[in-house]
Amino acid sequence: MFSRNLEFLNNLALKSRLERITLEESSKNMSYCMTPSNDYLLMKDDVPFDDINNPREAIKETLRATIKNPMGNNDIIITFGIGLCYMLDEVYNTYPSKIIVYEPDINVLHFVLNNVDISEHLASGRVFITDNLDELMKKLSEIYITKDKVEVVYLKNYAIVKSPELMALTQKVYETCRSKIVDVNTITKYSKKWLLNTLRNINLINNNSSVFKLSDLKNKFSGQTALIIAAGPSLNENLEKIKANRDKFVIFAVNKVLRVLSANGIVPDFTVCLDASSINSTLTGLEEFCAKTNCIMDIKSDSVLFSKNFKRMFMSFSKNDMVVKKLADYNKLECYESGGTATALALVAAVKLGFSKIIFTGLDMAFQNEVIYSTGEVMNKVSDTQMIVGKTQKKIVKVKSVTGDLVYTREDYAAFIQHFETLIKDLECKEIYNTTSFGAAIEGMKNVSFDELPLFFSSTGTPFILGEAKTFKLEIEEWAKEELMLINNVISVLSKGVFSPALVSTIVKSPLMYQYMQADILKVLQSNFESGYADEFIEKAKAAIKVIVENLQKNRLI
Repeated sequence: MFSRNLEFLNNLALKSRLERITLEESSKNMSYCMTPSNDYLLMKDDVPFDDINNPREAIKETLRATIKNPMGNNDIIITFGIGLCYMLDEVYNTYPSKIIVYEPDINVLHFVLNNVDISEHLASGRVFITDNLDELMKKLSEIYITKDKVEVVYLKNYAIVKSPELMALTQKVYETCRSKIVDVNTITKYSKKWLLNTLRNINLINNNSSVFKLSDLKNKFSGQTALIIAAGPSLNENLEKIKANRDKFVIFAVNKVLRVLSANGIVPDFTVCLDASSINSTLTGLEEFCAKTNCIMDIKSDSVLFSKNFKRMFMSFSKNDMVVKKLADYNKLECYESGGTATALALVAAVKLGFSKIIFTGLDMAFQNEVIYSTGEVMNKVSDTQMIVGKTQKKIVKVKSVTGDLVYTREDYAAFIQHFETLIKDLECKEIYNTTSFGAAIEGMKNVSFDELPLFFSSTGTPFILGEAKTFKLEIEEWAKEELMLINNVISVLSKGVFSPALVSTIVKSPLMYQYMQADILKVLQSNFESGYADEFIEKAKAAIKVIVENLQKNRLI
């Protein structure tokens, strides 16, 4: 039975962990009892996992009380605790939704899979099982689309025994869904701009003599200390201390803070830029200052950066962008995580460049007396729970502060905090310090005051001379041929005039089309291919082809 269950288990990491456990190990302290309803009940250390009278009926009542709205194929039900799979079986047969089973005790999981046949459930492709919370969140992030419903259900007795694990699960589910909503909002706002920037920047790279690959600096700063300067209000507390210790570290500064640094005579080694637009207003008048520093930019960043007179441009290629990944394949480029913000890109760069210690200043991710940035900009608050950013209304929420209290921040900042925490884990960062005096607590960062840092300032590595880096050009001929072929495939399907999953699938296979139409594709998936959106989607696809081809020609890529 165990081998049959494992055969259909679609979690290879869990499968590997389970195979290292013996039945003798997992059976320890496990037992059964029979209930008045003639159902078996699983127990560990003589503690029952669920209702001792009628577990199946208790589960039905739990589901009726918890899931009050109809659940669709794209919705997600997370079951906490596996028991003897009564909960899984009831959810599987009652709802058409995707199911994630979270059993935090791997020995329980091993024991149950040896005694209960759920191979049919696993073979359906609807069920994902794990004992690892990070693994669960990664899976949830992959399958969750904004507007999908997510429900967490649990075995009542087990929830009491494992209450800390259940609380952690519900909190992480909320944070992950919130983060995905922020991601989708960002995609909706910027996907077209990112693509047009990328096409323009390919042309600018190939016609510029001072552009380098960020990956060429990999591990060149081994043993040294990096200071990453973000734009939060706490930066102002440390400006004089940074000046006094300028020779102790290599400085990465986000573009938002360059004007503050210029006014205080602090020249960063690298200015990090990820914004898709509006960089011109941020850097206007700073061209002379920019000439003293180097720029690290993502290839989809605002192309105006090329006109800002930076000493050198170091190009980063994002691994979560289909267009860039395809271009990277043809050019054998190393791709990195972008992290979604300039500050996160600075962290990725510092880790990849080999810095042994990384210090943040101005990384608050929160408000200080309604001040948002080190520039003194104050939040445009319209109520206790809402603020205006540009022309967009944002929610105001509370997050845990480094002081242990709660601090106000924007909802999207709360999502960025989670991004940071995931990034730190993925990068396996060992020594990261944050000097914020009031800001958000970020897991994986040690909070210290700037005055506590002297021991971390000394550089043990040999300074790398940036002039040793070599410029590069992108080979685009074969890449462009493949992209045009994929666009022609879309044109062929469009010529039939039929709105169908086949059309969307063909568009998704074209990186250029997919990047430009991400928001529209998400809308189609959320509506389950509702026919009322057919004509609009077809017209948008035709318009996308026109814009993409025009920009390929304009930037001399075809």
